[in-house]
Amino acid sequence: MLKFIKHLICFIITIVLQTTLASWINFYGQQPDFVLIFIVVMALSHGPVSGMLWGFFAGFSEDVFASVDWLGAQTIAFTCVGFGVGQLEERFLRLNLATKVALLGLAFMLNDFVYYALIGISQESVTTFFLLKTLPECIYTMLFGIPCFFLLNRFDRVKRCNV
Repeated sequence: MLKFIKHLICFIITIVLQTTLASWINFYGQQPDFVLIFIVVMALSHGPVSGMLWGFFAGFSEDVFASVDWLGAQTIAFTCVGFGVGQLEERFLRLNLATKVALLGLAFMLNDFVYYALIGISQESVTTFFLLKTLPECIYTMLFGIPCFFLLNRFDRVKRCNV
């Protein structure tokens, strides 16, 4: 129960960062996706079920404030990403920093692909969205993922040394 409360507090902090800090560090109209970083971290740390559940909660939280036409699209996209990334759970496969950041990039692409498919964007528009929106935001999110994964690796090493 204590672990869940810690994760819930991290989730709330992530939502606050996404709704406040992300708009302040806007770079040419692009902002990092702190929520996706959180989902990837949870999925890698705790497996597919945890990644899926946190993806569902995060997507639902974002869908509540989205257009009614697309209600549920972000929930499904984040749930798929959480499950997919969770399949590479760190208890089974040790990933270095570069691999985690690359996996974050792939997760971002998968999220946007599923989201665009669900909201019904035309095939011609998908290429434009991927080049002008997804790719720059993916790179920006990956840059913010580097310090997150680095700090988590440090924290994990300290935790293992103390046990």
